[in-house]
Amino acid sequence: MPGKFNFAQNFNSLVVSHKNIQAITQITRDVMFSGLQADKAFEAFFKSNKSVAPSDIAFIVEQVYYLIRNWRLLIEIQSRGNLGEPSGIITLLAIGWIVEQKQLPDFIKIDRLRRRAISENFKSVNDNRAIMYSVPDWLDNIGHKELTDHWLSILQALNQEAALVIRANTIKCSRDKLLKELLALGLEIRKSNRATDALILKNKLNVFKLPQFKQGWFEMQDISSQLIGHFVNPQPGMRVIDACAGNGGKTLHLASLMQNKGRIIALDIFPTKLETLKCRTKRAGVSIVETRAIDSTKVIKRLHNTADLVLLDVPCSGLGVLKRNPEIKWKLQPTDLDNLRKTQEDVLSRYSLMVKPGGKLVYSTCSILPSENTCQIQKFIDKNGDKFEFAEERFVSPTEGFDGFYMAAMIRK
Repeated sequence: MPGKFNFAQNFNSLVVSHKNIQAITQITRDVMFSGLQADKAFEAFFKSNKSVAPSDIAFIVEQVYYLIRNWRLLIEIQSRGNLGEPSGIITLLAIGWIVEQKQLPDFIKIDRLRRRAISENFKSVNDNRAIMYSVPDWLDNIGHKELTDHWLSILQALNQEAALVIRANTIKCSRDKLLKELLALGLEIRKSNRATDALILKNKLNVFKLPQFKQGWFEMQDISSQLIGHFVNPQPGMRVIDACAGNGGKTLHLASLMQNKGRIIALDIFPTKLETLKCRTKRAGVSIVETRAIDSTKVIKRLHNTADLVLLDVPCSGLGVLKRNPEIKWKLQPTDLDNLRKTQEDVLSRYSLMVKPGGKLVYSTCSILPSENTCQIQKFIDKNGDKFEFAEERFVSPTEGFDGFYMAAMIRK
């Protein structure tokens, strides 16, 4: 089944309880009907229900993401008849378990006829790509138009569960030292050969409660996101501007790669995100980051021709990170894409002037669409070929096992 999931290791009557099913229902409803981001919905629920066991948390999180990821498919199976009256999110969850050939808990009753109807309804949608991989028709059309024969494999990859990846903070510890410490805690964890500081966890757990996280030894960061830092390749002593810093995941990685030597100016239009970054820099032992809110055009103008390196991780559709943020596909609208492309052009045009002659500009997105990636770079070079020359680009496909990202480097003449 598209988006196939693995149940928590202890898939038993204790984990599949009334209480946990109610939790799954509440959180899913908050995301799908109340507009909450999934991570915020989880945070709010578990903050109000602190007694939930770690094994239960893993199970709840898995099933909520499964429902969001496969929402359209499950709705279609439910709505194609012979299933009686709809009975909400619990029914959708049960449909998914039946298609996956999992045993239902005793308190969820679906008779043999309805089980047969579920199987038949599932088979009836096999030839409809948008339904099978649970995306809106408009998104399926755009994906196929822009990515042609690659769209199906990318769509299949995006409908899988995201890997849990962390990045060792080499300002405080080596990857080997962090690996040793986490193995001693009994975690199933391994190195990745894709990024020098990356570790991949098999366990489903809240890593933010680990003592090593509280000590600033690591950050959660997908391998594809880490690859942007290596692509930027900042050197110790450089003056770097992270112009769309947000909460600072990439900022902290740049600081680590710079060995905490030099200067990073972190900019963003949202001051609250920069406050989060300040807290993260303190925990990580990073001392070279200065935050500045973009509250007027003067902030950018004052920095013209000053940076050895500028990273523009621009606002984008986020379609490359559907594995970990599947709700995006239900909230995004075609008009949002149009507005995002305009914003990307504007940011490239205005913020690129912060690069000094001989410096490097890096543009990146977590999108898979060429219209947000290669097309934007081509338009920029066409307009600014007298100031910038294209150097290189890289597309990390979701089919490689992690998030989808695009990155391009240009040199200021």
